[in-house]
Amino acid sequence: MNVPAIALSSRALGLRGPRPAIAALGCAFAILPFSPALIELTAIEPPGVAVMPRALAQVLLVALLLLGAAAFAATRARAAAAAGSIAAPVAAYAGSWALAAAFGVDPLTGAWYVVAIALAAALHLAIARTYAAGAAATIFGAFLASGLGVSLLGLAMVATRTPAAAYAVAHGRAVGTFLVPGEFAGYLLFLVPVAFGVALCARGRWLRFVAMSSAAAGLVALWATYSRAGWYGLSVGAALLVFVRYRKPAVAFGLIAALALEAVWLLGFNDHHNPSEEYSRIPIWIASLRAFSLFPLTGVGPGGFRELFPGLRPPGDLTVAFHPHGYVLEACVETGACGLAALAFLWCSFARSFAARLRDATATARTLGLAFAAAFVATWVQAGVDCIHVLELGAWIPFMALALEATRHGLGDA
Repeated sequence: MNVPAIALSSRALGLRGPRPAIAALGCAFAILPFSPALIELTAIEPPGVAVMPRALAQVLLVALLLLGAAAFAATRARAAAAAGSIAAPVAAYAGSWALAAAFGVDPLTGAWYVVAIALAAALHLAIARTYAAGAAATIFGAFLASGLGVSLLGLAMVATRTPAAAYAVAHGRAVGTFLVPGEFAGYLLFLVPVAFGVALCARGRWLRFVAMSSAAAGLVALWATYSRAGWYGLSVGAALLVFVRYRKPAVAFGLIAALALEAVWLLGFNDHHNPSEEYSRIPIWIASLRAFSLFPLTGVGPGGFRELFPGLRPPGDLTVAFHPHGYVLEACVETGACGLAALAFLWCSFARSFAARLRDATATARTLGLAFAAAFVATWVQAGVDCIHVLELGAWIPFMALALEATRHGLGDA
């Protein structure tokens, strides 16, 4: 399936508005699953096997920079007004990362993180400006078609055990275009709920077909990642939708009991995992708390934890850690109290705006909004015990704008 063709076919879809920005957004969402390969351009040694060569990663970086610039330039005149109250929190969040990078132990690596967040912020503003002007079909079509392709690719890689190095390092778990199975799972936690919501709401047959196919393939691919946090995150997201649908105490009790039983089962589940890594997070968390106590204001800087871990770790066999395992913990360690405050400001502002729009939404827009809510809850559950940079740096900020606009305008295909 030709994803760029879908993303660029604004005339065929009857789009109106700033077409360069719409085309840029479609391309950006289509290539989102390939963004983890950019780690090849940094000083960080990848924790897995990158399937994309370094030369292609360089091309990808140039493409993302151009797309971000095009989207921002085409919307700069009205971007802030369209984004509403969440523009300031996004800017504050990006600023906290820039501050932490400037005073961190590895400013050059930190600069890469800042560039990624700046790109995400540009896409956020472009979505807020163009969604109601006809960008919805392009964005969702590109995202879902790309997700379908990446899901099928990940499953094919497991079935054929290629590349052999990636299959071995991942213990036979699905990785797709990502570095580790957990990253793939984090991406799929957005793909599956959003695809499900689009399948329920879309009027166009082509979009509904792509959405249903993406949801089905993504669900199978998520199972093949064997990500315990990913599985549990999707369960919590699904439980949220069930509770919102019925809103009865008995339903809530049943859901809590089911989630508790699943948690117990997952604690003993170890298929396709290295048993020696079972308790590896404990020394990482201890070292993270020590790092935060030493650098409480602006943290060690984005990507800096890996440099300090050998000197902060407790005695044991674990000598290397790429990041603190946990989104909030990472914010504390790598961006300090300033970054933690900016994170709280961002998410509280988003939650308040999202809840307000959800209350006033039409039935179709509410259904789509709840699908986004399930996706955010699912990814937050996973991020509670892991750092998924494709979410933190590439997906969450643009998807905030997408969720806000979708809750207000639906799919815009009426």
